[in-house]
Amino acid sequence: MNEKPHLTLFLACLLLCCGLVPALQAQESHFPADSPRADKANWMGQLADTMASSHIVLPGTHDSGAQHGGRLLQTQTTTISAQLEAGVRAFDIRLREHKGQLGLYHSHAFQRVYWESDVLPTLIDFLKSHPSEWLVVSLKREGGEAADYRQLLSQSLSSETYAPYFLFNWTANCTLAECRGRILFLHRDEVMERYPGVRCEGWADNATCLLTLRTAQGDATQVLLQDEYQYKSASESPKKLEAILSSLRQMHQPEKAATYCSGISFVSATAYPYATPKQFAKRLNSAVAEQIASEGLTPRGVLFIDFIDYPEGKQLVEQLIRSNFR
Repeated sequence: MNEKPHLTLFLACLLLCCGLVPALQAQESHFPADSPRADKANWMGQLADTMASSHIVLPGTHDSGAQHGGRLLQTQTTTISAQLEAGVRAFDIRLREHKGQLGLYHSHAFQRVYWESDVLPTLIDFLKSHPSEWLVVSLKREGGEAADYRQLLSQSLSSETYAPYFLFNWTANCTLAECRGRILFLHRDEVMERYPGVRCEGWADNATCLLTLRTAQGDATQVLLQDEYQYKSASESPKKLEAILSSLRQMHQPEKAATYCSGISFVSATAYPYATPKQFAKRLNSAVAEQIASEGLTPRGVLFIDFIDYPEGKQLVEQLIRSNFR
């Protein structure tokens, strides 16, 4: 019996397998974001450095620190540190002077944490440990004296130690490589003259509108803002859902719009004092996630979400992360 054909076939299979193994290993190093092994604390590390930062969709938390204040004011159940580990990359921070520092507030409710000693160091420490990631932080004065807010926030943002972790001149053309390991601040109120990040101009209350993001150097970028939040009852959640989906569809292909590059959309809503943020989150988060999947949407920008640690919230965060890898 001639064994040469069998030997030749064996060697060919061996060479083929040797060639395939590295290829399979290379594929595994770029596992999809919905893989059980996906590390949500480093998910942006899988994106290309050359990707435009304005083309990325970031899962965010609305009233990120609001774990206290009762059912009408609570919007989250986990700490900001836990949110970071869960893949959240955008934060809605509301601040007011409290005992000489800036306390996190939702309406009148102090959230028992401080910006200077708790939140900002947590964000910086996360970036030190996860340099591939990029954060967006919206800052808003939640009552109190404007002068106190400006003075205290300016002081914290003037730290030479923290300066390397701030984006000072973001534009829509910035690549992810330029943003990695840094925070882009969205200032909804007046602060220091040479502020890091961008100032928000034209943020209409309870509305959808175009928003201008302006750097301290004068560069301006426009984004689509959807911040419709006040309803009569939870039965109006379909109305809110349509507002969200309308904004996401426009954020999906913003190059078709001559005036804006991406968007900011709030999935959160309330019917104060008749229905709670949790009631809306239960109805909206899964519905938005399922619609993004069914339509194949790849929205660009930030989505601010309530109760991201509930199953519906986790579903939406994971869906947004996945949409960056289509």
